[in-house]
Amino acid sequence: MRIPVPIALGVVFVWTSGYLLGALAVGVVPPYLLTTVRLTLGAVLMGVIALVTRAHWPRGRLLLHVCVAGVLTQAVQFAGVYGGLQAGVPAAVTALVMALNPVLTAVLVTGLLGERVGRRQLVGLGLGVLSVIAVLGERVVEVGLDAGSLLTLVGLFGFAVGGIHQQRFCTGVDVRAASTVQMAVSAPVVGVLALFEDGTVQDWTGAGLIALWLVLINALFGTAVYMEAVKRGGARRASSLFSVVPAVTAIVAWPVLGELPTLGAVVGLVAGAAACVLGTAEIRPVPRRDRVATVHPG
Repeated sequence: MRIPVPIALGVVFVWTSGYLLGALAVGVVPPYLLTTVRLTLGAVLMGVIALVTRAHWPRGRLLLHVCVAGVLTQAVQFAGVYGGLQAGVPAAVTALVMALNPVLTAVLVTGLLGERVGRRQLVGLGLGVLSVIAVLGERVVEVGLDAGSLLTLVGLFGFAVGGIHQQRFCTGVDVRAASTVQMAVSAPVVGVLALFEDGTVQDWTGAGLIALWLVLINALFGTAVYMEAVKRGGARRASSLFSVVPAVTAIVAWPVLGELPTLGAVVGLVAGAAACVLGTAEIRPVPRRDRVATVHPG
């Protein structure tokens, strides 16, 4: 199935704002403390919504799988991303590393879930890589893979594997209940890291406003819209949406962070948009010749 346009735009908007605010946040508050607060408040608020709307809660083995997917997509992803931002990785570069998610996810789902990748999807993945290279520019050549970049790669693997686990084992789960559970189990995991990090809150007002946005928009809306994207189109199609995020982040970073967009950002935006369209396209099954007579329309 194709991911609806509003859901696709929601994913791009949420992750772009997350990278930009993350770059601002690590300057005023320790990253793991901020992430712990974000996940805790997000779990409380989403839990209230789930209770009021009488969401169906996962049980037994399904609950365990929801927790595993949550720790990967919430704790591991954000511990890596915010740790990398604190280590000096720019927001646009962080978005670029995470944009490798569709490539990594496509490789993993092909091997683990047996999904077939069509020609249009392969072209989309290639354009996604091109968008990463175009926006990244001279950064990797000059700096290379430092500690911050490695932490960001940890976040990438957590996000990709978590999305696949969500698709494989959490089909049909209630988004409201699953989001609550996933943030609730991830908060103490990141909280342990927060106990050992250095630094204190430098700006309580700024930190509070950023935390509010991250909870309401990124944690609540973002988690729900990404899970819905996975539900509608699968982990590979959902991950293809991130091909366009780096260029959007680089362009928006101009008024927000004072970073002037380059020609590579524009090229990356075009390539990423094309990758998004091709990567999320529906793959139509081709029936075997010896089974044509048994294939029913629709």
